[in-house]
Amino acid sequence: MNPLNVIRGFDPDLYTYFEKELEHQNLSLSFIPDENTTSPLCAAIMGSVLVNSTKNAATNRTQGLEALVERRICELFHAEHANIRTITIEAASRVVFQSLTRRGDVVMSLDLRKKEHCNSENLAYRFVNFAMDSQCHCLNYDAIEKQAMECRPQLIIVSPINYPLNIDYERFAKIARACGAILWCDMSQTACIVAGGVMNSPLPHADVVTFTAHGAMQGPLSAVILCKQDVAGAIDRMVLTSGHNGLQTAQLAALAARIKEMSAPSYKDYAQAVVDNAKAFASGLINGGLKIVCDDTQNHLIMVDTKNCAVSARGAQELLADVGINVRICTVATSDPKVRIDAIRFSSLSVTTRGVKAKDLVKLGEEIAKFLKTPDDNNLKHLKKLVMDISYSLPPFASKWLSPIVIENLKALQAQHSISDTTIVRDNVRKDRHFF
Repeated sequence: MNPLNVIRGFDPDLYTYFEKELEHQNLSLSFIPDENTTSPLCAAIMGSVLVNSTKNAATNRTQGLEALVERRICELFHAEHANIRTITIEAASRVVFQSLTRRGDVVMSLDLRKKEHCNSENLAYRFVNFAMDSQCHCLNYDAIEKQAMECRPQLIIVSPINYPLNIDYERFAKIARACGAILWCDMSQTACIVAGGVMNSPLPHADVVTFTAHGAMQGPLSAVILCKQDVAGAIDRMVLTSGHNGLQTAQLAALAARIKEMSAPSYKDYAQAVVDNAKAFASGLINGGLKIVCDDTQNHLIMVDTKNCAVSARGAQELLADVGINVRICTVATSDPKVRIDAIRFSSLSVTTRGVKAKDLVKLGEEIAKFLKTPDDNNLKHLKKLVMDISYSLPPFASKWLSPIVIENLKALQAQHSISDTTIVRDNVRKDRHFF
């Protein structure tokens, strides 16, 4: 059965939504880190017979599956303990706060991250911000240590969503021990390249590590808490007492499969390609005359300082969306409260998943820079054509990132049921598209 064909005949109004969404995904390029294609194997599992079995109704049948997922995650990230019962990163964050801190504690956080998850009277803390140095645009660990010794936080949070460089987690652990703090690192946007071994891992240095399994990791909607054994009991108790019963059976199975995919030696190629593509894209932006924050990237993130652009960060986001390039914007804090950087955030995760080549990203970076410096009709036309030329030929998930066994079986399943068949519209011509 082809689900889209059924929907087209059964519910034309709903099919219109699918059609528009498919066209958007196939004829645009996303540089947003949490907009990544789900692994085709995970998608197949989440649409399988397991959706008929809920976690609560089949606890005796899923306990072994939950243990399997936790064991695989601990092996992949070299962690002492894992809890996979929270579905969102917001829920996981509140579990960490409630289990390891008390109301009124001092919390020292990079760019005040996680403060947005403290949404009740029981989660009231005195947040102290630390940020990259306003002069060198990198983390000054000596200054951070001095600040930590002065404010004596109970918790230090490192969640570097706006930091494109590698982080010295070992140094952060030493700082935390020196001031008697617990170190919590969130790597939601970098878990995939940490797993691939091309970026520093916060494990085993951090006491607690959190991340999402969807988005960057291309898995099912869920959140993971990794921790050391000495805080595992407190976290597990808080997960239970706060009502987190765990993932549905299909989500658990999909997560188990995704971790196994990430454990394969070939996954390192994807992780390396993410970093290489980020560097290629950054070089194109620089060649085009734009300045990037930190003057470099060592992970998936490229931050464009809008000072050299003809438009504001918000304006750039809207203009790029018009040509099929989806980005996020932010204001990057520094150690000097008077120095803040309005930036456009680009991530190489999604475009790497789709199979965009480094040479195309160099060219795309140059055209984007040209457009943001002079957003006239001529540059808009050239950029829009380039986006179309690159995106139209790409599948949502490039086959080179899949194991041969997965490709063989998914193709056989697709031939039988067309489970991953999609349709897009371009120039009023329909063309069958597939995951790979």
